[in-house]
Amino acid sequence: MGNRVKGRVKKKSIKAASHSDMGSKRKLSRMGKKQKKNLGGLEATFITRSACLKRLQITLKDFRRLCILKGVYPREPRGRTPGNKKGQVFYHVKDLKALAHEPLLNKFREFRAFMKKVRNAAGRNEKDEAARKEALAPTYTLHHLVKERYPRFVDALSDLDDALALTYLFAALPSTGRVASKVT
Repeated sequence: MGNRVKGRVKKKSIKAASHSDMGSKRKLSRMGKKQKKNLGGLEATFITRSACLKRLQITLKDFRRLCILKGVYPREPRGRTPGNKKGQVFYHVKDLKALAHEPLLNKFREFRAFMKKVRNAAGRNEKDEAARKEALAPTYTLHHLVKERYPRFVDALSDLDDALALTYLFAALPSTGRVASKVT
């Protein structure tokens, strides 16, 4: 370690404060760097719904639709709530990153732009132009979501069992408005 003699106090850097026992570089290496805001802890792992909307640049309606299709649910942070945000809905950052790379997001944006064009044409009383544009509406498929949720046929059948049980339950209910306690 150079010319340093064992047992002596290590020399401080010239830039260190005179009252400090350690140099600035040594202090950072010993104590660790100061954590920047929202880059560590719960603030880094959970994000509010309004922040999700800003980050994805979509409306609440589209965000809800996308969350239902992808199977993303709000999560409750363990322990305390991040910051001063009690009573708010939180989503995991990992889920948000998965939503950000979803191809449906671009389709939603395309459809929104398309509807704006149709509304503008209808507002200018160009009914034939609006009808022509309506025929050219962008479409999207959900094949990739179905394959993602049910990779094997067995997985799809296991979910179908729940749907059949629910259908049977509704079929067993009487068609009258009230359900008597003896039926249930």
